[in-house]
Amino acid sequence: MAVTMLNTDITHRSARWLDRTEYRLCCPRCRRPRSGCYCSVISPFESEPRFIILSQPREAKHRLGTGRMAHLCLANSALFQGVDFSDDDRVNREIGDPANCPVLLYLSRFSINLSRLVESERQRLFTNDRKLVVFVLDGTWKSVRKMIRLSKNLARLPTICFDPPTPSAYRIRREPRPQCYSTIEAIHQVIELFTFEAAPYGPFSRPHDTMLGVLRSVIERQLTYTA
Repeated sequence: MAVTMLNTDITHRSARWLDRTEYRLCCPRCRRPRSGCYCSVISPFESEPRFIILSQPREAKHRLGTGRMAHLCLANSALFQGVDFSDDDRVNREIGDPANCPVLLYLSRFSINLSRLVESERQRLFTNDRKLVVFVLDGTWKSVRKMIRLSKNLARLPTICFDPPTPSAYRIRREPRPQCYSTIEAIHQVIELFTFEAAPYGPFSRPHDTMLGVLRSVIERQLTYTA
């Protein structure tokens, strides 16, 4: 009887150890624990404009960050980590490419507010002979300001912004204001403002709307853990 009880206890402890091990195993693509992997709901697509996501290193490691999430959704995007990108060859190559029209998504008093332009004005905003490339800073408001201050090449770029049409749906992280968007929401809204032709899709089934579907999936799963 004693041996049976001992074996049962070992089995239970082994099961608990296996459960913890399973949780710690991370997906190499989304870098989430296997139990929270969202790769199965991603449908990558090529966006217009194209996006270069610059993640602050601490933000890049945050388990609830959306910079990598957005990058995985956008097949033609790039994701770089850093704080000072002044001498980053990859960033400077994108900025200096004569085929690109680089801009920075950043709210300032000098920014062009896309939401306050009519569609025809947005269409004429950037030349057709160059591809619009939008740099997006992925981090907290404090860390983003530091990235701008240090990255002289980014500080020289023209900036764009928008008025959030709805409060952020990113309920699992605290934002300074309800209108402060996560990185993936901000990118989705920029794509929305540069989508000029009606596509043959039903409601919420346009390619860029799948980004919000991925975000909703992550939020709903996370809320089940905290319920």
